[in-house]
Amino acid sequence: MILRAVRRGAFEGVIDDNVSPFGYMKGEGIDAGYGEHDWICNRDKERTDNIFNKLGPVGGKISGQAAKQELIKSKLPNSVLSKIWKLSDVDGDGFLDSDEFALAMHLIGVKLEGCELPNVLPDHLVPPLKRC
Repeated sequence: MILRAVRRGAFEGVIDDNVSPFGYMKGEGIDAGYGEHDWICNRDKERTDNIFNKLGPVGGKISGQAAKQELIKSKLPNSVLSKIWKLSDVDGDGFLDSDEFALAMHLIGVKLEGCELPNVLPDHLVPPLKRC
């Protein structure tokens, strides 16, 4: 946690960059959607569901091979796509359901915007039906 004193201005006092809505990269990249009621991946769910359905889900899930067809279109390196897969396969079953696929597509977008991916999926990005 970074604390620093601000002298002068409308935000005079002590600022905690982890709490301030104006901290570095707040609301951007992996932090997008933090503190919002609706899951950020729902914003693009119609589009990602259309892609998901074209990949031939069986029992509501797609295999890694089916997902790979779409994920490689991002032209991201395999090492990055592997990390995205691991973060997106929230239940660790080796398949992606439509919410996990939407998450994978969101994380691809985050990376393509030039932002770093986390090593552990932040709570606000976990699909609502998979939260404890």
